[in-house]
Amino acid sequence: MPRCADRSGLAKQKGKPMSREAQILRIEKISPNDGKGLRTVVFFKGCPLRCAWCSTPESRKMAPELYYQPAKCTSCGKCVEACPQKALHQTGDTCRLIIDRDKCRRCGRCAELCPSRALGVYGERMTVEQVLKQILKDEIFYYHSGGGVTLSGGDVLCQADFARELLAGCKDSGIHTMAELDMFGDYERIAMLLPYLDAFYVDIKLMDNIQHQKWTGVDNRTILENTRRAAADSKPSALHIRVPLIWNINDTPENIHAVADYCENLASCAELEFLPYHRLGQTTYAYLGQEYPLAKLPAMSFSDACKKVSVLKDRSLSFPVKVSGKIL
Repeated sequence: MPRCADRSGLAKQKGKPMSREAQILRIEKISPNDGKGLRTVVFFKGCPLRCAWCSTPESRKMAPELYYQPAKCTSCGKCVEACPQKALHQTGDTCRLIIDRDKCRRCGRCAELCPSRALGVYGERMTVEQVLKQILKDEIFYYHSGGGVTLSGGDVLCQADFARELLAGCKDSGIHTMAELDMFGDYERIAMLLPYLDAFYVDIKLMDNIQHQKWTGVDNRTILENTRRAAADSKPSALHIRVPLIWNINDTPENIHAVADYCENLASCAELEFLPYHRLGQTTYAYLGQEYPLAKLPAMSFSDACKKVSVLKDRSLSFPVKVSGKIL
């Protein structure tokens, strides 16, 4: 699957350069779970991977996406009347809304008129200045908690030029910066961000390439090589490796040991953290009219994950091993 195109570009109007723009999924305020301290998390849209366990399916496509929450719908029919593409209609005794996503142009007209907010659009085009303005509103929380900004996705690297300018703006304001990087694609996109990152996360899903392609849709060789290069080029202990631990996919002792071996050979690795599988994104798939690939797979408890990762207990590793933030 090809790397997402960076559509941020520098547009011009009346001969003057306009601020760089990107498709932003959302901005979450005061998050305690995406790096040290309290953080503002900027979620980018667009991702070349198709992980079967993805918890943010609304971040995969670069373009805005219409969502529908049936529980909020009052079946008033205003959206059906307003749609210029005739992509909406009601059916059955309940008048449940049906969306023809091939016809839908995501203009947002239906969402604007929906009185119950059952319809909405994932994604918004924003400038660097607009995002930075939202970030700076939380400066006081960063100062007192040791927090900062985390860029997430989707895939930050799909819009790397925008991400670089945003990170540079944060550093100019003295804000601690982190990012979640998938490491897929051209290394140049990664290299342009590293000088502006105090730390970054990389998910290593599967060490076996065939299995990695099966469950994520892409080859892992570029990811592993880019991570090696980034470990050597980044600040000491900036790299944090994480593994989303999924039942019967990557939870085997062989894969867990292989990830640990890989981390031992990195120039710098602050920690290896395992995150037990959860199903928090399942509802969002339904809102988008999509089936959740792992619908029959139960969530993994913290204790179950600890048992899986305990195969590393007797190993003398140069970095701490954690499960959901707690040292094994």
